[in-house]
Amino acid sequence: PHPGKFPSGSYFLILLHVLPAAGPRMDDGSCPPSQNWTEGQDETLRCRAWGNPPPHMECAKDGEPFPAGIPRPVTRAHAGTYRCEATNPLGTAVRTVTIFVHCE
Repeated sequence: PHPGKFPSGSYFLILLHVLPAAGPRMDDGSCPPSQNWTEGQDETLRCRAWGNPPPHMECAKDGEPFPAGIPRPVTRAHAGTYRCEATNPLGTAVRTVTIFVHCE
């Protein structure tokens, strides 16, 4: 706690809650290993990570960057395996995600 005093003479107290540092983490809920998309629909690569400090996330397919969390119109070319990597100063977590594209 950090006590302080207002000019009026009254006191205040600041409480800080500090979260412990943690390396990046991903699980099946935050980054499902298989996802089903429909051709022609807007879909989003669902992959999130958590940690403290918050990790930086990068996903790629065949070495080409493919940002997670951004909706885009789906084509058959989106089918395949994506590698998602979350990094912060305490480490790196990697997940592989397979996208299946259903054609109408």
